[in-house]
Amino acid sequence: MGDLGRMKFPVRLVDNYQRDRLADQIKQLEVSREKPILVKITDSSEKRSHAINRLAHMWYGSVSEQGQEYTQGQVKSNAKLRWAVPIMRKHEYFNSQWMKLTEAFPSYEEQIEILEYFPVTSLMTNPEMSQYLNDFKRVMGQKYELTEPRLEGVFL
Repeated sequence: MGDLGRMKFPVRLVDNYQRDRLADQIKQLEVSREKPILVKITDSSEKRSHAINRLAHMWYGSVSEQGQEYTQGQVKSNAKLRWAVPIMRKHEYFNSQWMKLTEAFPSYEEQIEILEYFPVTSLMTNPEMSQYLNDFKRVMGQKYELTEPRLEGVFL
């Protein structure tokens, strides 16, 4: 790894495993007076929900980039339809709103378009979002290389 390559920033470290992984990646960087690298370390805390949301969007982007058949938004909408909607249909209010939207039996493509604007994951609790991401990783992780959640400070 001669450059920053696949390293993603910012990095949030919450355990020794993450620290050691980052240290190993930094050791592989080529540095010189002509090609310096600036490293900034701060003491920071982040809500778990923000870390989960950031991880989800990283995964949508990874699938879009690696598969090159869907945009990041389409990957998100497909995932919402496949895994998030079934989780959220357990909630009476969400289910009634979803039924109103889909009462005309829209096609799969129309449902994907609807989900670009219809809130689903933003309504989830952290445990529901963890279930959603575990389902996403279980299926999509077989075909695509996804960032390890622990590296992002997320423990699903």
